[in-house]
Amino acid sequence: MRFRAILLAFVLSGFSSVFAEPDNGKFLPAKEVLVPNHVYFELGGGLNFPLEFFNQGNIAMTSYGGQFFGGAGYNWCGWLFGLEYTHDMWGEGKGEYALMQNFKNNIIEFKLRRVLSKNSIDWLPWWFEIVPGAGIGVNFITTDYYPSKHAKDDGKLSSVKLFQSGANCLFYDVSLEFAFPAVTDTFIPFVGADYNAFYDTSIGGGFAGFGRVYIGVRSYPLGIVNDIQRRRNQRKQQKELERLEKLKKQEEPKEEEPKETEIGDPIARLTITPNEDFTPDGDGKSDVVHLKPQALNLTEEPESWTLTIFDPKGAEFKKWSGTGALPENIDWNGKSESGEVVFSRNTYPAKLSVIPKENDRNRSGKNELTDSGDIKTGILMIEIIPDKKWKIIVNTIHFDADRATFIRIPKEQQEENRETLDSIARQIKNVGDVNVLVEGYANNVSNTAREDREELVPLSQLRAETIQQELANRGLDMKTLSAKGRGGANPLAAWEDRANWWKNRRVEFIVTRDE
Repeated sequence: MRFRAILLAFVLSGFSSVFAEPDNGKFLPAKEVLVPNHVYFELGGGLNFPLEFFNQGNIAMTSYGGQFFGGAGYNWCGWLFGLEYTHDMWGEGKGEYALMQNFKNNIIEFKLRRVLSKNSIDWLPWWFEIVPGAGIGVNFITTDYYPSKHAKDDGKLSSVKLFQSGANCLFYDVSLEFAFPAVTDTFIPFVGADYNAFYDTSIGGGFAGFGRVYIGVRSYPLGIVNDIQRRRNQRKQQKELERLEKLKKQEEPKEEEPKETEIGDPIARLTITPNEDFTPDGDGKSDVVHLKPQALNLTEEPESWTLTIFDPKGAEFKKWSGTGALPENIDWNGKSESGEVVFSRNTYPAKLSVIPKENDRNRSGKNELTDSGDIKTGILMIEIIPDKKWKIIVNTIHFDADRATFIRIPKEQQEENRETLDSIARQIKNVGDVNVLVEGYANNVSNTAREDREELVPLSQLRAETIQQELANRGLDMKTLSAKGRGGANPLAAWEDRANWWKNRRVEFIVTRDE
């Protein structure tokens, strides 16, 4: 039961890393490319408290009323910039000195609010946001009113029409809202209250004020992108849960099964542990992959065997081979035959091939037995100077062609970018107070200085700055981040080695601990 509880907590903890609304955790917004799924629309309505004119001695001039509103805007790193239309309505005032009836506001205003999520306030739950704000705009008033108590007693009702001179005035409000983004990015309910003031001259009332409470829904129509991301994360966590359950069952002692008298068909089996988040960077965590090659149901030891690991493009990376019995285990440190270390966030396929001896080949009709699996790497934080300087190399951050953005690439690559940058940000935060230099590299196809100077260096600079901003959006201090476009400098593959040009297109993160 305890093991299941730990696994459940692991799965549920995945929700806490998903915030429905952008919030960079800082007071000021940062530079960012306009993102379509940050555009929002909202609708709502609520209760209005009686309207008071301050120079009338806090007398309620109307009864209670209602309102509805609608608006649109853009969420810039947690700041909501929007335009909103609100229609307020009140009934007739009931008091002796209440001189208004059918009082209506038609308000068009600019609203500025700040989303405060768990990114900004650690103790907030992941499903709750605080949203303070303020607004300024124009109020177009219509009303029926009595100019005085005496006029009311005599039944002398006057009126103000829409757009009448003097009936259009500046409008101000302050608000506090609570949002609940736990369900979906395309449907975020919120509740709020505000206080509003305006200066009316159409009826000589002067400053007026009133309060409101309301409910509403804010929707990011393209937030379905985030919903898809959340569902993918949940599926991934479910797979991890199933994998841990499977490992647990493997660890449980099993009763020895009776030996079968009849030998089945020969098979090859390759077991890889771990097959995800392999990080051979010397930190003592997942630095080695344990490969267990097996040839089952053979009457004789095999004639030969080969275990090969391929790079992400299918080229041979590391190879073991032999004759006779297969080794019980092979431990791999992530290095190629030439000493090259695996790249972060990549997939390295492994294939086991076994050639049975003639008797087993004749018996089964199989000349070769094969099995395969994938080794997926995590973020390698390679230590350059002990406890002071590290390097992360990633070549799976995808950009739009000849651009420093990722809005035109397929959704799968956008999702991969988000997961990669989330992982890098977490790794860097775990180190503590550090400075980070983001270096962008490209491949010089023409092998000329002109291409490097006029095309690759400017583009790699813009891409490095984009990654710098993405790290800031994930909570790293912009003051500790810098970006440098290196173009085709420091190639990992020579110009003549066309098959390995993909290694030159990469992003490097130089992480240095503060003195």
